Amino acid sequence: MILFYILYMITKYTRSQLESLSKEQLIDMILKLQDSFLELEKRLQKLEGQLHQDSHNSHIPPSQSKPLPIKNLREPTGKSPGGQPGHPGLTLAMVDNPTYTITCKSTRCQQCGHDLSNIPVTSYERRQVFDIPPFKLEITEYQAEKKLCCCGHITTASFPQDAQAPVQYGINTQTLVSTLAAHGYMSQERISETMEYLTGYRMSEATICTIQDKLYTHLAGFEESSKQHLTQSEVIHNDETGVSVEGKRKWVHVTSTSELTHYAVDPKRGQEAMDRIGILPHFQGTSMHDRWKAYFRYKCQHACCNAHHLREATFFEEEEEASWARPLKDLLLEAKAEVEKAHKEGLNHLDQECLQKYSRRYNAILEGALKGLPPPVRTGKRGKLKKTKQRNFIENLLEYKENVLAFMFDFRVPFSNNLAERDLRMFKVKDKVSGTFRSLHGAQCFARIRGYISTVRKNSRNVTTEIKNALLGRPFLLQKWRFADQFLRCDTTPDVTGIA
Repeated sequence: MILFYILYMITKYTRSQLESLSKEQLIDMILKLQDSFLELEKRLQKLEGQLHQDSHNSHIPPSQSKPLPIKNLREPTGKSPGGQPGHPGLTLAMVDNPTYTITCKSTRCQQCGHDLSNIPVTSYERRQVFDIPPFKLEITEYQAEKKLCCCGHITTASFPQDAQAPVQYGINTQTLVSTLAAHGYMSQERISETMEYLTGYRMSEATICTIQDKLYTHLAGFEESSKQHLTQSEVIHNDETGVSVEGKRKWVHVTSTSELTHYAVDPKRGQEAMDRIGILPHFQGTSMHDRWKAYFRYKCQHACCNAHHLREATFFEEEEEASWARPLKDLLLEAKAEVEKAHKEGLNHLDQECLQKYSRRYNAILEGALKGLPPPVRTGKRGKLKKTKQRNFIENLLEYKENVLAFMFDFRVPFSNNLAERDLRMFKVKDKVSGTFRSLHGAQCFARIRGYISTVRKNSRNVTTEIKNALLGRPFLLQKWRFADQFLRCDTTPDVTGIA
């Protein structure tokens, strides 16, 4: 392409025109062609880099990656696929109290044909079949007594709480519909069809919306309690992603821990939205995120996701043949393994010598990489100097060194932000299934319910049971805050001041 462009520029002039040009004019034309060539070469390199980006070497999620083989960043463990030795498995096991017991009679001998009807049984061989009964709506009618008092007043008995309308669906049906919508990601039309296939009654989409709104309302207290718990946590994970609402881009913000998940849908992505959500403005612990500038505007401690750094370094290693990328990846993975080893040994910090070793290697790799990069250039008369992607990435890692290596100094801080990314993935699944949310309220309704389901699962509770409890006005709440799998600081926590 570049060669064709140069040939085109030359063929614009006839032979006589070229011969009439002076030496200075020819030199000037060659210099212009050289500048054009360099500019096109940069554009081509940029486009090729974009073409080769996918989820293993950039921030692009797997759902948006091209249908090409994806290289996994995980190192092989040497284990065979499937369940490992000692894994309990999920195979059905016999129970001692079956719902029904059916006896298969032995009437004749299988060998000689003798009649065995009157011979006593010596033992039984057991087999059990696990199944569910046919789906059928059970209709319960409540009849309220009316009595005429001697005073002339007619008294009518009160109906139970779950029979407030002349005709309505019961709590078990509401629970099933809510589970299919929020946990099964099914559309309202598909739920309506499924209910008709299973029960013979087609539930209207308006009724499905009413049930979801009821659950959304009953979870208001749960959401407020979750935000308070997250504000008081020591480490939280933050991330955000775009979602289609009414055909326009809105933003889903997630704040999570190993026990809690909170989603919020907002028209904005940055600080304005985070202030409205109300968690980060009051948070004093450590926020794990992807090094986006908006998070650093809050006064809490910060930690950066190293999974992002590994992917970006992989891109520079594979596409730009950066010699510093592999040593940086090795350093981060070695430090991660060192922390995991110390963690298993019951320690809550690395020794000072180890911390200094990794810190010096980190500086040496990145500072050495900067020396080998071309200096920034000014592309116009005004504006900032133009920097390469490599230089921007390296300078950011040096600027936020304390946040990048936070997992080494405080074992409560994880290596990556994968927890938040996994939590966001569930919202993206719903977005893919639905295509778009019809209203902002619908998206916010799904966000609150989905945050509740995620929290219930993280606490090993039954999703269907807890959805039913929430519909009855008794949602699951964390009564006592627990820091799961986290090591608290002790008096022997290393002093990180002065480590360069």
